[in-house]
Amino acid sequence: MEGPYQLSRSVIDAVVTDTRPAVFLLRRIETTPEYAHYRGLVGRTQDGERLGPALTRWVGSGYRVFWFEHTDSDRNAFERECRLWHELDGHAGKLDNDCHPRTGGVSGGCCPLCPASARNGAS
Repeated sequence: MEGPYQLSRSVIDAVVTDTRPAVFLLRRIETTPEYAHYRGLVGRTQDGERLGPALTRWVGSGYRVFWFEHTDSDRNAFERECRLWHELDGHAGKLDNDCHPRTGGVSGGCCPLCPASARNGAS
């Protein structure tokens, strides 16, 4: 993935120029009385959405940095989002989006990491 980049309109405009489907990761710092740690959110563009506007919606939200990766199709973006969600322990509540990514209309899309019996729940 490319990044990290500061989550600001000017940076998004400067670095996001490709119009292909994409997956992204946002990060913010969460503090507790004991320590500070990064919390993240994974997402993707879908249905012809462009990455720039998708990221711009998060400016001012508390997320400070972003990473992104373009893919060749909406299906590949969905599968990459699933992989990121699993790699970053979304299933253990370590991401702000603790629900498994949904297919969002991706034809034939299913998580490449979930057991076949659990895949229907991710659709």
